[in-house]
Amino acid sequence: MLQISLKAARVNSDLNQTEVIAILQNSYGLNLTKEQLAEYEDDATDVPISLAKKFSEIYGISDDYIFFGNKSTLSYISRGLNQNNL
Repeated sequence: MLQISLKAARVNSDLNQTEVIAILQNSYGLNLTKEQLAEYEDDATDVPISLAKKFSEIYGISDDYIFFGNKSTLSYISRGLNQNNL
């Protein structure tokens, strides 16, 4: 199954970080800083499950399709490479 990053999900939803932070605060009462969101977008391995569900609701896609890791292997696979050869 192909997955997209948190940042790609946000961009595909035509939202910027400030808008996502506002939605989290206004709709869910969650206070997240722009720096925290940027960190989650860079390395999503530590995103709490409850927050992951909120992201999937905001972006309108199942959390199964969002990559919650720190490094995607898709770009390596598409080039016929493997991470161990780099």
